[in-house]
Amino acid sequence: MFIFLPLISLTTIFLLINKKRTDWRESLILAITYWGILLTAITEFLSLFKLITFGWILVTWGLICITLIYIYFRLNQQIIPNPEQINSSKIKKDIKVNFLLYGIGFVVATVGLIAIIAPPNNWDSMDYHMSRVAHWIQNHSIAHYPTSYTPQLYQNPWSEFVILHFQILSGGDYFANLVQWFSMIGCIIGVSLIAKQLGADLRGQVLSAVVTATIPMGILQASSTQNDYVVAFWLVSLAYYLLSTIQAAKSDIWTNSFNIGSSTGLALLSKGTAYFYVFPFLIWFAFYLVKRLRWQAWKPALIVVSISLLLNISHYLRNYNLFASPLGEASGYRNEIFGVNILISNILRNIALHIGTPIGFWNGKANRLIQLIHIFIGVDYNDPRITFSQTFFVPGGWPTIGISGNENSAGNLLHIALILICMIIFLNRKSLRKESYIFTYLIATVSTFLIFCYLVKWQAWNSRLHLPFFVLFSPFVGIVLSKLKKQKIAIVIVTLMLISSLPWVFFNRYRPIIDSNNIFQTPRIEQYFSNRPFLKGTYTGAVEFLNSKKCSNIGLSMGNDPWEYPLWVLLQQNNQKLFKIQHINVTNISARLETEASYQGFEPCGIISMETKKSKQKKSQEINFKDKTYVRSWDSPELGIFIK
Repeated sequence: MFIFLPLISLTTIFLLINKKRTDWRESLILAITYWGILLTAITEFLSLFKLITFGWILVTWGLICITLIYIYFRLNQQIIPNPEQINSSKIKKDIKVNFLLYGIGFVVATVGLIAIIAPPNNWDSMDYHMSRVAHWIQNHSIAHYPTSYTPQLYQNPWSEFVILHFQILSGGDYFANLVQWFSMIGCIIGVSLIAKQLGADLRGQVLSAVVTATIPMGILQASSTQNDYVVAFWLVSLAYYLLSTIQAAKSDIWTNSFNIGSSTGLALLSKGTAYFYVFPFLIWFAFYLVKRLRWQAWKPALIVVSISLLLNISHYLRNYNLFASPLGEASGYRNEIFGVNILISNILRNIALHIGTPIGFWNGKANRLIQLIHIFIGVDYNDPRITFSQTFFVPGGWPTIGISGNENSAGNLLHIALILICMIIFLNRKSLRKESYIFTYLIATVSTFLIFCYLVKWQAWNSRLHLPFFVLFSPFVGIVLSKLKKQKIAIVIVTLMLISSLPWVFFNRYRPIIDSNNIFQTPRIEQYFSNRPFLKGTYTGAVEFLNSKKCSNIGLSMGNDPWEYPLWVLLQQNNQKLFKIQHINVTNISARLETEASYQGFEPCGIISMETKKSKQKKSQEINFKDKTYVRSWDSPELGIFIK
């Protein structure tokens, strides 16, 4: 029941804000933003004193709830409800709009059911999203720790902050997937608000919401612990606050600047790709400030920069102290060469991730066309300087053929086609181009994609990083569809989108509803291994062996693809006493942290070693740690257990 304390505080903040506003959607976006700041402050403050514990988290949220509820009831006696707010709830919706809302509700509710029933089992979650949360809970702090996989340390942590609170208060990971699901709901509501700000009527706002709710990649991700939907929500909030600022009175610019700074800061704290996505909108905001305030423009700009920096400063400092960079360890994701031809190459290859179909003839023709364009512009489409990890073309066609149900590589074919069609309609309709702010919003949204393509290497999994782009484009698509002369066409299009979204809802590859291995019949522990089912027997056997030795201090020697979170789950289920897990013999820069008091005295009774391709060829029989020898005592093709 304690899991509801953060949600009660969010609800109370919403009720307080909603008393003075005419649109509940605006109140909700604001409430989530302020709640996000509050959660960040609580996490950072308690971490300073190593108080990330059940007791302190419970007391903190309890006091906040009591305070907010007290304020609400005190103000409830003073504030008279806004008549416009009462009337706004009585707006009549036609049958078609109601049908679309029911469709959105069905998709969202079904995805929510998956998020609650299925455990976190995304590949990245096993490597670092959930693993870092387990380490934070054990260490009572979000400070960096020794690990063989440094993304657990430097990757932007806000999504995991929320999971941390949910996990501590609930005693498990049953609510971990809900962070992305809540973000999906926030995006659906947020894009309808953006559409409203851009001049859309009720139908246009609902059409925008449908476009967002049916994004295949969004549907698949919304029941996972990835963070692309989280960052998408903060970007939607930023776009909404920006439009509100432009359309508001001059006196509101200071409050709106705070909101813009908050959403920007929370976006940057959620995922590194936010730096690309926020930039065009902040440039738009800067031009607006200069035009409106002239030489006083620096004041609201300073508010935005200050709030963004304050929200991220602790994470920046942790990274700087270890990696000598606020962004953490340098990665190989950035393009090494630049130019117009490189930009064209990356635009084509990133769009290609969304146009795969089950039709081999189509894929072959598209494949050949892109080859010819690359020959013409003089770029090798497999150039490692602009390509990460995999070659562009894979055997059998595109990496996203058919309904893959893969949350890492699924394409958004119908959405990319609809975006291109709507852009053509928009550019050919003079009446649409004259609509206030729509053209500027379109330029800002397209710019986010262009900046991404210019700076980031192509990889087979880039389609998941495109999710914020598709979400931001939804209001534009909804408005263009709502302006069609024959509205039956628009209704048919979005109805087809709702129908076409159902396979993605029901046939998620790793969390299916309709399948022999569906989430209702498959044991929860087995679902953790959906990405790597062959590891289940190995991990279970390893944990049983450690338990038979009554070993509770466990060292990890896992390499650069640790996949460690299932070990935490199995140990928590099968170990009757407290246990401690720590990475040992770390060879990267985080090895410096092993000398800190929290980690220096660690002495494992057993070591779990992940076998790499090299070690499988010649397995070592001993591991040395702190002048002590550990002998291989249990073995499997993937793991070895070494006992002191």
